[in-house]
Amino acid sequence: MSLMGLQKTIGGQLKKRKELLYNLGAISSYASMLTFFWHGVSMLVAKEHPKHTLVVYAALTFFTIVVMAPYKWDKKWMRIKTSIGMLIFGLSLLIYLFCWFVY
Repeated sequence: MSLMGLQKTIGGQLKKRKELLYNLGAISSYASMLTFFWHGVSMLVAKEHPKHTLVVYAALTFFTIVVMAPYKWDKKWMRIKTSIGMLIFGLSLLIYLFCWFVY
């Protein structure tokens, strides 16, 4: 099979399975958000002081989600995903800031 034929075959498979790929990406996105939140809770329980890069990352990610929200608000699932992202990263940021100032 030539390179062009292989590209067409892979492209065709991706088009057929784009919903599956989107759902896998969404699950991965939710898992990464929950991992980030879990890390914040772990720091809170361990009474650890977060590194400034972590706090800045959480703040910038939260800011990015909030600023981009109006452009994604027209589709139901994007409203849900955006709302979950704002909630998780907002709570994570609050936890990190709490740990920053208290510990």
